[in-house]
Amino acid sequence: MLDTTAAAPLRQALLDLIASGDAITLDGSQVAQAGQACLQVLASAQAMAASVRADFELQNPSEALASMIALAGLDSLATAA
Repeated sequence: MLDTTAAAPLRQALLDLIASGDAITLDGSQVAQAGQACLQVLASAQAMAASVRADFELQNPSEALASMIALAGLDSLATAA
């Protein structure tokens, strides 16, 4: 579940991955619920990764995650697998 409680730890984990310079590939297939806070974290991480030329992919978004991504207008987050 990517809810408000998950936003801060998700943000820190993504910041650490971006700082490492490694490619980031997230599998969203098991996300049962996604909130706006986590979507903002994902969008911000995607932008930060792009700014340092690191690969960032969110693959296989669940129906719930894909729906929230579309509702928020963040279609660039989802990558077809």
